[in-house]
Amino acid sequence: MHAKSPSRFAKSGAFTLVELLTVVGIITLLIALATPTLVDVIRSTRLSSAGDSLLNRLSLAQQEAIARSKEVEFRFYKYVNPNSDRPSQALFYAYQVVETPSGQDARAISEPFYLESGVVLAPEMSLSPLLQTTPAQTQGVLTQQYVFVPGSGGTGSDVQYAALRYYPDGSCRLLNSNTPGNTATATALAYTVPPLANSFLTLVETQFVGSGTIPPPNYYCIQIDAYTGKARVYRP
Repeated sequence: MHAKSPSRFAKSGAFTLVELLTVVGIITLLIALATPTLVDVIRSTRLSSAGDSLLNRLSLAQQEAIARSKEVEFRFYKYVNPNSDRPSQALFYAYQVVETPSGQDARAISEPFYLESGVVLAPEMSLSPLLQTTPAQTQGVLTQQYVFVPGSGGTGSDVQYAALRYYPDGSCRLLNSNTPGNTATATALAYTVPPLANSFLTLVETQFVGSGTIPPPNYYCIQIDAYTGKARVYRP
């Protein structure tokens, strides 16, 4: 009885070059087919995460106003971020909860929150009516400091902001002017109740800012009832 040759046994358990190339080709094809879907899922998840965080903090700002029995402001900051996809355009990249005591300087009651990379609040009137009045941030009279300074560089004087002010009864009003879409001067500002049809803002991916695609393929829209302060979400 003859024993099997070791070389013959090893050869029968190995892959040929053609078989290896076939397997590699199949794997490459599967990756090519799956990549666009995977990228879309990642982008959608990133936008959802940014929207959920903003929604939760809007609710927390309302709760702060009720708990403190004081007016609390939710500020959306607009500035140029050289580290973003739009390094030369001023966009809404961050937000913060601020207390505005009567006769005193505004002061932050939360740290600033920055939106996910690649996500901003849409500046267009058709997507974010709540963000059309954007006065320049000024220094406090007593502190001589800015409430917010961008983490990406620049100074507080380079920042504009839109604001919602929450009241102890849970309602909110919009920092507004008579000329929507334009930067307002301090003397022209007032806190008004926006109509429900125009009481919303929208998170979008930076690539769709100014694209003319309304609505964009993916978005996270938050509508706020000014009388109750309650928010509702709309997604595609």
